[in-house]
Amino acid sequence: MPIALITGANRGLGFEMVKILAGRAGYTIIACCRTPEKADALRALAGAATGVSIEALDVSDTDAIIGLARQLAGTPIDILISNAGVFGKNPPATTGFQEQQFGVSNFEDDWIVPYRVNVIGTMAIAEAFVEHLAASELKKLAVISSVVASIEEAKGHMFGYAASKAAVNMTARNLAVALKPRGIIVNPIHPGYAKTDMSGPQAAIEPVVGAQGVIDRIEEMSLETSGAFLSYDGRSIPW
Repeated sequence: MPIALITGANRGLGFEMVKILAGRAGYTIIACCRTPEKADALRALAGAATGVSIEALDVSDTDAIIGLARQLAGTPIDILISNAGVFGKNPPATTGFQEQQFGVSNFEDDWIVPYRVNVIGTMAIAEAFVEHLAASELKKLAVISSVVASIEEAKGHMFGYAASKAAVNMTARNLAVALKPRGIIVNPIHPGYAKTDMSGPQAAIEPVVGAQGVIDRIEEMSLETSGAFLSYDGRSIPW
């Protein structure tokens, strides 16, 4: 019976992924978010579904990540989805794409914070939970990235966020190489331009579409394609 751990599970893509996996017989889901007491929809889902538990976790806090890993010692984790991420001080949902243009960087909020959460958080998750993954049957680490990580397709905006996601991709690729001898599969996955709190209603797809696409790609993950940059819709994204 597979066990999945999902970070940033209280809303958007993370919440939709929890719902999808909770609807599958035999799955156990460990849904992580910063403030479970405020996650009303997630708590309602956990109360109604079998096999869903909630854990408090701030992925910018490496001590908290290590603490949760120790708390879950001995629990094999088949699927670990590093989903929690931030854009910067003012995400596109509130400003369109006016923030993080050249010449207007807020280096703390738009560069350091996204790097701390998106990149260091992902690396800390991987290091803390590597034994849990290695002890499982599926051994899959999915890292939620973004098409804006593509260097070839750079658009000249979202400087801090795009740089953090490119770094996430490099981190995932290195993890794929480093962990392959242990049978652990790692892929960065673009979830689509979804209507989340980060992107806003102007985005192209509903969160459930992106979440389902991510789950579909996770099901296809294998050691042969470990390290590849995947898209929710199955298309290839250049590095």
